[in-house]
Parts: sequence; structure tokens; C-alpha cells
Amino acid sequence: GPRAELEHWKKRTAKFNSLLTRVKSQECRAVVSTLNAAKSKTLRIWKDLDARITDGANEAKDNVKFLYTLEKYCEPLYKSDPVGMLESIPGLMNAIRMVNSYSRYYNTPERMTALFVKVTNQMITACRNYATNNGYNKVWEQETGDVIQKLQACVKLNHEYQNCFHHTKQKLAEKPDERPFEFSEMYIFGKFDTFSRRLARIIEVLETVRNYFSLTVSKLEGIEPMAGKYSFIVTTIKKKPYDPLDHRKPDFDMDFEEFRSNVTDLHTQLQMFMDQCFDHITSTERSLRLLQRFQRLAIPRLDIQAKYQVILVHYMSDIDSIRKLYTKHKEDPPTESDLSPIAGKIAWSRQLFRRIDEPMVIFRQFQELMKLPEAKKIIKHYNKMGKVLLEYEMLYHNAWIKQMEVGFAGLGVSLLVRHPVTEQLYVNFDPALLTLVKEAECMERIGLEIPEVARNLCAKEHQLKTNQRELSLLLTENQKVRKKIKPIFESMMVPHLAVVDSALEPGLSD
Repeated sequence: GPRAELEHWKKRTAKFNSLLTRVKSQECRAVVSTLNAAKSKTLRIWKDLDARITDGANEAKDNVKFLYTLEKYCEPLYKSDPVGMLESIPGLMNAIRMVNSYSRYYNTPERMTALFVKVTNQMITACRNYATNNGYNKVWEQETGDVIQKLQACVKLNHEYQNCFHHTKQKLAEKPDERPFEFSEMYIFGKFDTFSRRLARIIEVLETVRNYFSLTVSKLEGIEPMAGKYSFIVTTIKKKPYDPLDHRKPDFDMDFEEFRSNVTDLHTQLQMFMDQCFDHITSTERSLRLLQRFQRLAIPRLDIQAKYQVILVHYMSDIDSIRKLYTKHKEDPPTESDLSPIAGKIAWSRQLFRRIDEPMVIFRQFQELMKLPEAKKIIKHYNKMGKVLLEYEMLYHNAWIKQMEVGFAGLGVSLLVRHPVTEQLYVNFDPALLTLVKEAECMERIGLEIPEVARNLCAKEHQLKTNQRELSLLLTENQKVRKKIKPIFESMMVPHLAVVDSALEPGLSD
């Protein structure tokens, strides 16, 4: 990295300073004076060597001075992660620009290019450490989402690094008083670009693994072979012995192509499996539930919407079947045994509506699907059938409310009634009242509004049944006792029977 470059020139400075100290020593000067007095030919060689040492010392000192200005901007390359490096790149680029423009010795294309290469290499090293938690965890061993974010941050670092370079290069081109960036970009960024391409492929592998992971937890019947194939593909790529982040080794690239080919085969197999599931649609509702299970897999490019379109076409025949079923049974529909007749009819019509409404609720989630010409035709038939079923429910519900009002009015009649011929007393209780109570309970159970009069009647159901039972028992006992009176005692019982009749008389009045 760039630190190594600074250390290199610091060491050269120390060496040349040591040489200069030796050259300026008294012993050396004495030797030079002797050579000069003797007019030795060696003196010319010495003067050339002395000049080279002095120039080398000046070069090393000047280079160290300018490279020291880079030190604080290079610190993030060693101590920060790719995310933290982003904010230090402009400062680093500006410092390199100053070195290139104003240093006396270091600003040659070769040395500046080498400096950029060292910066690039250190960024790549930092990225690899960041992605592997400083070498403790391989990319395959970490949580997929976290690793993808790390690798994307590394790719972004390369992008921002090159953008900043090009921005600075453009600014320098507009300033003739500063040296331009005339360096080999391929040499500077080639490794980082190769590394970024490797990261992009690793990201693709990780995203693919994440996208198809749902196969391993799906309970779809028949999907087991595809789940097994997925596990084999993933295990194969993860168990490779090399480091996938080492962009210099081509092994991963060959394995990546094989991985991509295997995933394509897996996807084709999955698509064929889904197509087979919808080749013969027998029930719109069941098909939609099955398709929603495929949709929850969240696997891209499964052509889910096309299957919704196929089911939508079949849905039209379902509406037609419901229409025929309604026409056939609307007068006397099959009802549940625990429902009253009217509540049963309403529940039946609601069931028919639910069979056409539940699929439509799902279809409406796909706006593009609803814009198709065939969809508009189906919506028209759906609205028409829905209106018919709603009117059917309202018709019977309103009729029941009127019937309830009439039935409640019957509670105002006398409790007892006398037979016109035998003059025997009977409890004047209409069994239809209990039917109305049951209807009210059923109506409330299926979520329909019931009038206050019906609510009151339901609240008095137990009292009505108790009163009816007790009155019936009373009249039965009265008849039994009267039949046991012998003719000889009838005259004697007349006053007592009159008291009983008097007690029962209020029950005969309204």
C-alpha cells in the first residue's frame, strides 16, 4: 500500500543522509584534498559520485516531504471499511494531485502510476478484510443480506474512486499551470475492476441462493425434487476449496458459469412443474390458493400473472355455473340443518356469492390483469350475478322482518281459547312464534340485522316456552280432575268449579 511507499523513501533518506555525513567528514575531506593536490584522475569519478549522492539525498528528502502529506488521507485505507473510506477519497485524490503538480522528483508518470496502484491494492485488501470479517468468516458463512450489503459497498468504493479520479483529471485539464493526470487507467484500476466483476458474480450467487431458498421450506406437494436440486447446487458452490474473493484465480469463474447453468435448469424444471399444476383447472378457488402458494415462494420470473390470466378465463365458467345453480334452486335451495328456512336461503345465496367474490378479490390485486378486454367482460357478468344474489338476500330478509312484526302482534291475543263445540280450554299459543325466534337467532348468527322487536322476542323465548308449558299442564290437570268427579257429587262441586272457571276467565280475554 501507500504506507510501504513512504517507508521506502524514508529508508532511502536515512541511507543518503548517512552517506552525506560520511562524505562531509574530516577523513573524507582530507582524502579529497590529497587527490586534488595530486591532480588524480579519480577525482572526476569522485565528484560525479558526490553529485549523485547529493541529488539522491535531495530526491529522497523531497519525496518523503510530499508523501507525508498523503499519510493522514491514507489512514482510512488501513483503519476504516469501504463505507468509511468514501468520504476520504476526495482528500486523498487532492493530495496526490499536489504531489503530481509540485514535487520536484516524484511526479514522473511511472512513480505516480505506481502510487495509484498501491492505493488501489490497499483498497482491495481492505474490501476483502471487510467482506470476511478480517478473515474470520467466509462469504458463504455469513447472513446473506449482510454479505450482499458489504460487497455492494466494495463495488461502490471502486465506482466512487474512479469517479473522483476522472473529476480531478478533468479539472486539471482546465488548469494549464498544473501537471495533468497522464497515467494508465487500465494499470491503475484494472485490478479493482476485475475484483468488482468478481464481487458482482458473488452477489448474483448470493441473491440467487436467497431467491430460491423458499423451495427448502415450501410444503407444496411435488416440489421436493426441486428443493433437493437447489440444496445440491448451493452446497457444491459453497464447498469449493478456494477463496472466491481472490480475483486472480479463475476457478470461481468456471464454477460460476456452471452454477448459473444449473440454476437455469432448476428454474426451467420449476416452471414446468407449475405449468403442469394448472394444465387442468377444476376449481377457480383451489387454483387461486395453489397459485398464491407459488407466489409466496417469491421466486422471480415464474410468470405468475400469466397463470392468473388463465384462471381468470376459467372463472367465467364458474360464474355461469353459479347462475345456473341459482336459477335451478332459488325457490327451494339446499340448506344447513341447523338453520331456519329463511336464514338457510340467505346463507345459501351468500355462499354462492362468496364463491364468485373471493376469486375476484384476488384478481383485483392485479391492475394490469383487470384492464384486459376479457377481464372487463368477466367483471360485467360478476356484477350482474352479484346484484341478483344481493337482491335475493334483501327480498327474503325484508319479508322476514314483516313476518316478524306480524308474529309479534300475535302476542296480544288471549292466553286461552275455548273450543266452540266441546267448550274445552286450550293454550292459545301459535307455534310459529318459536319459528320466528329461531329465525331471529339464525339471522343474527349469520350477521344480518334483526329488528328490536325480534331481539325482544328472543329475550323472552325461555319465558314464553315456560308459560306455554305450565299453562298446558294446568289445563290438562283441570280436565283430569273434572273427569274424576262422579255425577252424584256434581251439584256439590258447582261452586268450587265456578271459582276455578272464574280464575281462568282472565286468560280468555285479549
